[in-house]
This record gives sequence, structure tokens and C-alpha cells, in this order.
Amino acid sequence: MAEQNNYSKILSNTVGTLFTKAKEIAASDAVTGAVERVKDAAASTGVLEVYEKGAQHAKSFGNATKITLDLNRDHKELERVFAEIGKLYYEQAKDAPDGFFVPLFQQAESLRDAIAAKEAEVEAYKASFERSGDDARTDEKLDDSIADFEAIVNRTETDGTST
Repeated sequence: MAEQNNYSKILSNTVGTLFTKAKEIAASDAVTGAVERVKDAAASTGVLEVYEKGAQHAKSFGNATKITLDLNRDHKELERVFAEIGKLYYEQAKDAPDGFFVPLFQQAESLRDAIAAKEAEVEAYKASFERSGDDARTDEKLDDSIADFEAIVNRTETDGTST
């Protein structure tokens, strides 16, 4: 245990020393001078200006995208609210529409009638399936077909291994 503490102290001291040296090098005149020369070169060649413009464009594009997403969400919510208003008004005035609502109400009624007819047709099909009573026979035929298929697969496997 004492040996492990020794290694921990040595490692800790080494890391501390490396960290201190790294700070000294970063703060040295050579490094700070080099950083300043790079900044001056970037400013004098226009690279810094291009970088700043690019960063500003990227930020603007990101903000515009965020606002566009918010707008799309707001438009969808507005459509939902309008649909709800329309539905409530329709339910309230469906027996006595007035003005330009008359053809729209007639169209809505036609669509509701068509939907009801299609739903009744689907229910009739479902009922015919339940009344047919062929389910047991169909299941038996399916079981026989599966057994035949498995027999064919087994024969094919046997034939393939005997070659």
C-alpha cells in the first residue's frame, strides 16, 4: 500500500510539473509573439475578416433556420386552430348554413355520407368473414400446406446432402 502511495505521489508530481511547464511555454514571449504575428498576418491578408464574416453568416443562417422552424410550428398550430374553429362552426350551423357556407356545408355532408358508406362496406366485409365459418377449414388447409412444404424442404435437404 505504501508503495502504491509512492507511485501516486510520483505521478502526481510529474503531472504537476508538466502542467507548470506547459503554462510557462504558453506564456513565453516566443509563443505569445508567434500568436500575435499570426493574428497580424491574418488581419493584413484579410483572412481574419473572411473568417469573421463566415462566422457571422453561419450564426445568421442558424438563427434563420431556428426562426423558420418556429414559423412552421406556428403555421401548423394556426391550421389546427382554424380547423377546430371550422369544425365547431360547422357543428353549430350545419342545420341552417348561410351565405357562402352553403356549398361548403353541402360538400362536407357529401363527404360524410361517402365516409359512412365506405365504413359500412368495411363492416359488411368484416361481418362476412366472421359468418363464413370457413376459418377452421382454412386453418386445416394452411396446416396441411405447411406440412407439405416442410416435407419438401426435408426431402430437398436430404437429396442435397446425399450428393
